[in-house]
Amino acid sequence: MSRPTVTSRVRESLVGAAAALASDGVRFVVLGAGLVVTVALHGLLGDERVAWGAVPLVLLAGLAGGRRSPVIVGAVAAVAHLGVDLLLGVNERDLLGLIVRSLVLPGVALVGMAGQQLERQRGQAMHRSVTEDPVTGLLNVRAFYDVLGRLRASDQGFTILLADIRGMRALNERYGHPTGTEAMRALAHVLRRETGPDVLASRLGSDEVAIALVGDDRARTRAMIDGIIQRLHEEQVWLPDGERFEVHAAYGIARFPEDGNDEVAVLRAADRAKERAKIAGMDKVGTAEGDVL
Repeated sequence: MSRPTVTSRVRESLVGAAAALASDGVRFVVLGAGLVVTVALHGLLGDERVAWGAVPLVLLAGLAGGRRSPVIVGAVAAVAHLGVDLLLGVNERDLLGLIVRSLVLPGVALVGMAGQQLERQRGQAMHRSVTEDPVTGLLNVRAFYDVLGRLRASDQGFTILLADIRGMRALNERYGHPTGTEAMRALAHVLRRETGPDVLASRLGSDEVAIALVGDDRARTRAMIDGIIQRLHEEQVWLPDGERFEVHAAYGIARFPEDGNDEVAVLRAADRAKERAKIAGMDKVGTAEGDVL
């Protein structure tokens, strides 16, 4: 196992220090006290080099986040130290250095803000890599089960809807998996538009997705299914031979805790309901009670 480089250790240390300043109150006290100390030392020692001690503080301000506060901290540091220099007296030979320092301090704040943004994007990318299906952008199986497990542990009811794309195997065999992938992406696109941000959706297999609707709203569940079916009729996939593939699916519904005492049992109940719907025809909806709608 390779050891972390000096650069990575410094980055981790800075990110850790910035995380400790996440609270607005803590950030104000620490950065404010740091600036007061550097300005006071600058005045007491009469050495302009002490002013460069504000650079780490300004960088931390940028890494700690905020849209305007880091730049404000950098500008305050620049003006405060420049004021001390003017009180102490400025030589012409020092003028260029003072101007450079006054520009560098706010610039370092901007660098810290850029680093904070990159770190946030890096964290989001890592989170997506372990929770999302790379083809559809929906939750992967593990993340979906984890969420359902947390809902069960909190005694929160939920409805599971399974959707199985019809004809996916024949589509893959005739045109190849890239075409089947486009059909799956079309289904995922429809799910995002129809279900809303409070509904969990996951890809369970090559031709199957699952939706979890939290709460007991059967009317909304039915309306959501009708919307998915209607949207899928409009969401057609162009095939390599110029024809179009209409995306149809069979659906199965089951609820926790009525139809199973855990998420696995509920998913199995929804799967059995979906199999009954497949027998009844395209775009049919099976329920755990045995009905086909």
